[in-house]
Amino acid sequence: MFFDWSSTDFKPDEWKYYPLAYRHDMSYDIDDLNCTLPAIVEFPNLMRQKSWIAIVVSSLVSMYLFVILAIVCDDYLVPAMERLCYNDHAESELLDEDPMTREEEPLKGFRDHVCAKPQTESNFCQWTWWAVKYPAELMLACTVPSVRSIFFLSMISAVLWISLISYLLAWFLTILGYNLKIPDAIMGLTVLAAGTSVPEVASSYIVSKKGYGSMAICNAIGSNTFDIFVCLGLPWLLKILIYQQKIEIDSTALTITTAMLVITAAVLYLGLLASRFVMGKIVGYLSIIFYVLFLIIACTLEILLNKENMCDIEDPSGFFG
Repeated sequence: MFFDWSSTDFKPDEWKYYPLAYRHDMSYDIDDLNCTLPAIVEFPNLMRQKSWIAIVVSSLVSMYLFVILAIVCDDYLVPAMERLCYNDHAESELLDEDPMTREEEPLKGFRDHVCAKPQTESNFCQWTWWAVKYPAELMLACTVPSVRSIFFLSMISAVLWISLISYLLAWFLTILGYNLKIPDAIMGLTVLAAGTSVPEVASSYIVSKKGYGSMAICNAIGSNTFDIFVCLGLPWLLKILIYQQKIEIDSTALTITTAMLVITAAVLYLGLLASRFVMGKIVGYLSIIFYVLFLIIACTLEILLNKENMCDIEDPSGFFG
């Protein structure tokens, strides 16, 4: 069910046109296809046949990846950033206490991650949650140096883990969307966007609770700028240079949704200007309301304007005109 694809399913003259689903070479001309390839063919060959097993497995794996991301951000990335900021700006008002010696929320070492257990009087839910996340805690403790030792190496290791988990999240959420027959554009606007933004959300929430509001704002702006110019631009550039192929974007309402994003950014700026750049509840409510409106309008436009003929990778006979 998961790995049963074979090149014998194709005729000799058809095999070269569909390498993404079954092999790794890119020796085909996408213009020869009379349909649009689904995003799932960009990932390794796994769970491409629609089934309830694929839905359950991809859902569970995705949820556990969210847990791992939260642990990486809370226990490694943010503490490492605190140590870095304190060492570089020891006189800062926000970092007036050494993270290594503070009594409240002390930095965790290897033993704290591996040997920590709930209290004896803890209830069933607390023990269950500990059992669920302990494999992730153990795996991270064995692969990421403690922030109490070489914190710079801890930060680099945490970033590498976040990169890997983000890729896995995009992969399994794409599998989930494909099996649920959700269009790629809508998956990208909703589930994938939320899933790959978990590191930014978690780190911004954590540093905001610690009083580092400026760091949270810069994290949100900087991460999205990096996503657009590097995470999109660099892979596209490499693919064009290596495979000499154009990039096909499966979105019929891209122009409208981009304009809507510019409008929402302007509304957010006006909200901050009205609140004198204080991140209060009004700005939060305004952001949530406009985000929900953006999702509703963007998804509706994608559904109404979508005229793409998606390829059925389980029936490749209809790929060629």
